[in-house]
Amino acid sequence: MYLLIQLLLLCCVAEARQTCSWEVSWVTALVSYLAYESRHFRSINDLLAKPALVPVGVQYIYNTVVDELEKNPERRFSFAETGFLWRWYSDHSDFEKHKFQKLVRTGQIELIGGGWVQNDEATSHYIDLIDQMTFGLRVLRPIFLVHHRWPAVSKVRLQKLEQVFGECGKPEVAWQIDPFGHSKEQANLFAMMGYTSMFFARQHYLEREARLQNKSLEFIWNTSEDLKTQILGGAFFQGDYEPPKGFCFDTLCGDDPIMDNPDLEGYNVDEKIAAFVAHVKRQASFLRSSHVMLLMGSDFQYTNANAWYTNLDKLLHHVNRNSSHGVRVFYSTPSCYVKGLTESSSTHLPTKNDDFFPYASSNISYWTGYFTSRPTFKRMIREASSLLQLAKQLDALADLGPEDDADVETMSRASALVQHHDAVTGTAKENVTRDYEKRLANAMREGEVVVNDFLKKVYSKRDVKPPRHYLCPLINETVCNVIKDESTFAVTVFNSNSRQLTNTVTIPYYSKQVMVKNATGGRVPVQLVKTFQVESLNNDNRAPYELLLPVEVGPLGYATYIVDNSTSV
Repeated sequence: MYLLIQLLLLCCVAEARQTCSWEVSWVTALVSYLAYESRHFRSINDLLAKPALVPVGVQYIYNTVVDELEKNPERRFSFAETGFLWRWYSDHSDFEKHKFQKLVRTGQIELIGGGWVQNDEATSHYIDLIDQMTFGLRVLRPIFLVHHRWPAVSKVRLQKLEQVFGECGKPEVAWQIDPFGHSKEQANLFAMMGYTSMFFARQHYLEREARLQNKSLEFIWNTSEDLKTQILGGAFFQGDYEPPKGFCFDTLCGDDPIMDNPDLEGYNVDEKIAAFVAHVKRQASFLRSSHVMLLMGSDFQYTNANAWYTNLDKLLHHVNRNSSHGVRVFYSTPSCYVKGLTESSSTHLPTKNDDFFPYASSNISYWTGYFTSRPTFKRMIREASSLLQLAKQLDALADLGPEDDADVETMSRASALVQHHDAVTGTAKENVTRDYEKRLANAMREGEVVVNDFLKKVYSKRDVKPPRHYLCPLINETVCNVIKDESTFAVTVFNSNSRQLTNTVTIPYYSKQVMVKNATGGRVPVQLVKTFQVESLNNDNRAPYELLLPVEVGPLGYATYIVDNSTSV
């Protein structure tokens, strides 16, 4: 048997998808990629370039990888989340952008995943999953304009990835390598979006053992009985997303480099190649096809891409010069690996019909606490998402203009960011979570502006100046400062659904007297309920009552209620 090994480095390529060729019976792919973990740092900005806080910087990874790829057209790399891609792309010159575009179009860089982040699959809402993927599959190109609220604001124009990078800019492989379990519905969304495959690392330790034994790490995932959708699923052999033991050539690792000069002390080529071939053949024994994918990279690696590519070039050279071990290795990408796997006529893959939940790494380590951890943050994310849906609808229905478009994009970016598998899950450090909360709070203020601009435009047609509307961000603490000292105020309820809304709205209330009228002047029956006074909250603005207001709002409509606390019911 002759074993062909692919070196997969994370990047996106169009031509490579058409030119992948398999000349032998076994193919092993080495995948080098960029991954990051926001749970460890103070804010998401620290990951971009804060060497005093962390010994890495994502922008330096992009810089050095691009430089190294230009030195050798055979090299490959794959990038996943587009959030950092946008940051890097926006901050660099047209010359640097052109270099990146060329590497994508020639197949040296492959864009995989494509979401703004690598989202969680258990605690994120269905709508938020779709929104963050939609947002990520576009490139935001900043232009500047004069804003009526600020002297200069970065206005964004959305373009799809393939519009900027060509056909190769459209991701085909979903890359969910770090979420804590995997959902059938997430895979179904990917299938409906046109993805060919989905790769991941984490699965229940007992299921992983079973899949190793029956050679089912790679399988066909039946994602919907109704839609009859399918996607190729791939679980990584090692159960994580690390390089093979002894072959991490990053500055963060302690593995020995490949020393191929026999005149120097430390010469280790024979030892390294033997260990590499042994690992490849062992992994191949657990697979049904002749193709083997090895991951070459991990969290925050490739800040010094030269160290990686220097050693990988040596690895390829010395493995391929000796055909007696039956192994051939070359740089590749995830989509090329999938192409080889699916074109292997002798490979029959098993099927799966359910989730990869719950995830357990051992019999005493079930990763289920994040389903409910940091519940107030989870609620804040849902409220921000609800406001985002409303803002998008109002912006579109009233054609509000570029300033409000920019506000909606700010909201979309913040909402997409917190779908990260270390954000909505509550698994980030406290400082990082506070940074997420700050971004959401700022985004919700932008939503408040959009709502007021909508009402201003609607009321202008009636020659009526609408009152200023405010959100009550501390309503979960029974606090709404803007109405505390008001004898009369209006409550506007929006319904962003396509069906009639009948519900009860709870409002912090500061008086024993209340009378509520609807838009036609009719009296609305309401109820006042005393609140629980929790001394630990220590907030003088906490309302002693809650006003329970029954509302009825038509589809895609709004209703206004006038509250008067100077008159009893």
